[in-house]
Amino acid sequence: MSYERQRIRLGVPGLDELFASGVPMGSVVLVAGYPGAGKTTLASQFAYAGASSGEPSIYVSFVEPRSVFIENALSFGMDFRPLEEKGLFRYYEALNVSDPEALSNLIEDILLQVDTMKARRVVIDSVTTVEQLAKDPTRVREVLHSALYLGLKLRGATSLLIAELPFGAESSQLGPEEFIADGVIIMKYRYVKGKIERYAEIRKMRGTSVEYASMPYTFTARGIEFPPPLRHEALPSGARSERTCRLGELTLRPGMGTLILYDPSVDPLRFSVYYLVAPAVASGLRVKYGSYIHSVASIRDLLAACGELLGDKLNNLSVESYDASLLTVGETELMAYTSDRDFRPDVVVAEGVHMLRKFMTPSDYVNATYRVLVRRASMGIMTFHLYASPREDAWRAPLSTYYDNVLYLYAKGGKLTLEPLRVWGELAPSEESVLAGSLKADCRSVLLEGLNRCSGPESSRPGSSQGGP
Repeated sequence: MSYERQRIRLGVPGLDELFASGVPMGSVVLVAGYPGAGKTTLASQFAYAGASSGEPSIYVSFVEPRSVFIENALSFGMDFRPLEEKGLFRYYEALNVSDPEALSNLIEDILLQVDTMKARRVVIDSVTTVEQLAKDPTRVREVLHSALYLGLKLRGATSLLIAELPFGAESSQLGPEEFIADGVIIMKYRYVKGKIERYAEIRKMRGTSVEYASMPYTFTARGIEFPPPLRHEALPSGARSERTCRLGELTLRPGMGTLILYDPSVDPLRFSVYYLVAPAVASGLRVKYGSYIHSVASIRDLLAACGELLGDKLNNLSVESYDASLLTVGETELMAYTSDRDFRPDVVVAEGVHMLRKFMTPSDYVNATYRVLVRRASMGIMTFHLYASPREDAWRAPLSTYYDNVLYLYAKGGKLTLEPLRVWGELAPSEESVLAGSLKADCRSVLLEGLNRCSGPESSRPGSSQGGP
């Protein structure tokens, strides 16, 4: 099979899923971005993934010495030194080039190094420096197109060309390298409410279908990661029927998303623990409970009252609390995806999600929440989002017209009342409450009343009886 027909993965989680079948081997991909956007980190992951899988890789740097590169890579768990010893990786320092004549010799030597080690992956960091050294526009085109682009293409090496993009600049600032490249990835960021929101634009990728033009990303212990993109086949086709749960008079099925709006004067903690979490755990389901407004200690204090009734089933419960002011869009999506993948919950309860909305732009919150809901629906996970909102603003709440069920929780006459605003997509008369419970109800009384109960198989996914991480 020819190199043009073979495909490779870049080694960047999430981005590889975006290019589902990989990028064509031998492609020249331009990675341009703002200073500090993570271009070198992404390129390091690309080279490390190749060398680790037996594809000789060379990293040519005009900007930093080997010692700095090795140290930075180690901070993300990438140790290139053993790969160097095996001849699978070479770091080529090009820090002392100062004139166009020296640049010509350097390019020839780089291509010779590629031939000598039979490199399958090449990184040039950065072509912006090459342009500055070439000086003359005609010479720039000659170096980029004839020497680098054609030279690397003819050798069948898959290459990343790194380019600097001044903060706020667009494609017009990139120069000729954008037009000769087979693929263009632009890494940017913006400041939103004290946080740096990072996102990448996929301008083009020849020979590859790209469904998303822009994707959030974040730095993790492994380097740069993107939340996996949604696929059309992941969109839910309807709720599954193998298992049902009841919340008072409301029947819930796997994959359903339920928005519980609550009066801002109500503390939703007792309701969340006693009416959602504890009954689901008691039914043998795996439950993930996250709060943006309460600490883990507060949640566990309430759960302690249920301990004797839940017993060993508490092993199927994961409890977390989050600081909404610190979470970016990429972190929020990736955190939800990885914990759902690893813990494999049947039910997710997220309390106080309005706090997340306060620290995101409206479009960021809607996009992130939508993608999380669709992924969970495709996995058969029941999701409850609790969001503080006055009743008159119920239909202004983000995505309120998307959730399967929209309910309103308020306190009146010593009781917590949960009224349906819409059930399974149909408007519901507000006078028909889903449930009404005492404000002072304890865990035992709620469980014994059986207001929330589940039937059918305990889980539709393998391994659901295992304890949480």
